[in-house]
Amino acid sequence: MRRSAGFTLLEVMIAISIFALVGLATYRMMDTVLTSDQRIKAQEQRLRELVRALEVFERDLLQLRARPVRAAYGDELPALVLQSGDGRVQLEWTRAGWSNPLGRRRSDLQRVRWQFQTGELSRQYWQVLDQAQDSLPQVQRVLSELRSAQIEVLDEQNQWHSQWPVNDVRSGSDPSQSVPSLPKALRFTFEHPHYGELVRQWRLPDGTPPTLPGQAGGNSNGGDNGAGQNPANGQGAQP
Repeated sequence: MRRSAGFTLLEVMIAISIFALVGLATYRMMDTVLTSDQRIKAQEQRLRELVRALEVFERDLLQLRARPVRAAYGDELPALVLQSGDGRVQLEWTRAGWSNPLGRRRSDLQRVRWQFQTGELSRQYWQVLDQAQDSLPQVQRVLSELRSAQIEVLDEQNQWHSQWPVNDVRSGSDPSQSVPSLPKALRFTFEHPHYGELVRQWRLPDGTPPTLPGQAGGNSNGGDNGAGQNPANGQGAQP
């Protein structure tokens, strides 16, 4: 009788070992590829959120108009207000270019506020320009987990300030009283947990704030009183 050819136990064990090594290498390679893909997607998402936030901030800022507004209780707010302190930064101003796809009877000006607090950067806006007591802002969360943020504005003497107006000058009932002008430039510095410290600078539009509705020369319909201003050119320092 002829003996049937076959594999010895040692040959079978060697084949199994080689197959196991190939499978382990393939698994490690696939795991590395999947992990890298997840990290790339997360990095892309973070970068996209950052770029979108800076684009929206720049779009609002470069449409700055020298139009003061009335607060909820009738107090006058300058065209641009900057407040900083206790880890909180708040920048509020009047911007133009508010789209009106439904053709509603309203101004194309909008009051917006950017605020940094407890590591979160948010954008707020109002449906009306001169506010009433029931005028509440709409809140949009823009960036989270920021380590710090600082906004400074440049005055006519080329001095940077973290508060604006510097002397908190307000125009009272007398229309001839001094009204704060707009700063020349704005610098936005913030620290991102993944990209470190980033700095952006913009040149702001020129202009003198007009009077409020009801004052001499005021525009009661809340229209764009920033006519005749020079368009702003954004100058962004590369991060």
